[in-house]
Amino acid sequence: MTDASESITDAVTHLHNLLQTKEKDLKEREEAFAKRVKLFETTNPSIGSGNDVIQLNVGGQKNIAVLRSLLTQFEDSMLAAKFSGRWDDSMEKDRDGNVFLDQDPESFMILISYLRLRMNNQLRRVPNCHRPSPTYRFCTMLEYYNMLPGVCPQTWHGNESLFDCKEIGYGTVTLTTKEGEHASVIHPHHGMSTPEFLEFTVEFDKGTSGAVGWLYCTDNGQSNKITSAFDEVTNRSMFLNIAHRKVYGPGEILEENMRIDHSESVLKVICQRSGSLGQRDFSITVADNAKVSASIDNSLPHEKVRILPVIHFSGKVTVSGIKYAIDECP
Repeated sequence: MTDASESITDAVTHLHNLLQTKEKDLKEREEAFAKRVKLFETTNPSIGSGNDVIQLNVGGQKNIAVLRSLLTQFEDSMLAAKFSGRWDDSMEKDRDGNVFLDQDPESFMILISYLRLRMNNQLRRVPNCHRPSPTYRFCTMLEYYNMLPGVCPQTWHGNESLFDCKEIGYGTVTLTTKEGEHASVIHPHHGMSTPEFLEFTVEFDKGTSGAVGWLYCTDNGQSNKITSAFDEVTNRSMFLNIAHRKVYGPGEILEENMRIDHSESVLKVICQRSGSLGQRDFSITVADNAKVSASIDNSLPHEKVRILPVIHFSGKVTVSGIKYAIDECP
């Protein structure tokens, strides 16, 4: 073995040992942090009762009284954490002892009205026609409180006789086709009170086939029928066909012979978009694989034409990691 080869071997060995040391240190830090969190939760339990009446001063202009249970409906939100009871003694209060929230009163009252509607519904659901309009002012407040997944939940639109949609976690749903069926779904469809997506992640269960990406919809997503076969180049669309191992883009095949095998393992795909209304950049990333991007002319002739997230599948997929296009809200 030459001196150069020995030097490379020694360097690789050193890096390997260093990596193991760093991983061990990181694991110990994570374990220590988990213990501190557990200790904190033990010594600072959620002592608040759902029947507690909370006096709020919103923006110095609106005083209201609400039940604690109203504010803590979405357990994973920052609003629920704030009013869990753990932080009551440290929250900002006005001179009359009301909890002060530095928020726009009008937007916050819209949220309170929605939460009351949801609380009064036995299934804790509010029909889309009664959900708040996704204005920029309202959605920025929801984002601050991590409430977008609750107030603007995923509602994938397609032929509902072919698939079931089930929420399995905050901001996470599973879509499962009926046995032997294929389903195509888009989000959001026409008339939905929710911002559009900037990013979403889809995990195809082992053995689940299909396609995922961005689809050009000529009817604003109103129709249950999606005409694309997901096996050909489509105008103003971009999607990954898993079985074909190809990414189809606007006017061309962008990538083929991709190293994916949906029959052997779970396949994770991240879809993203960015850019202006005139020209948007779309991308599809397969975990542990390639990222494929394309620019699509979004100078659409009328408002009924949109490029929307799409999933075509036979089996089960899990959708999570939603990022909303809040800056595009009116």
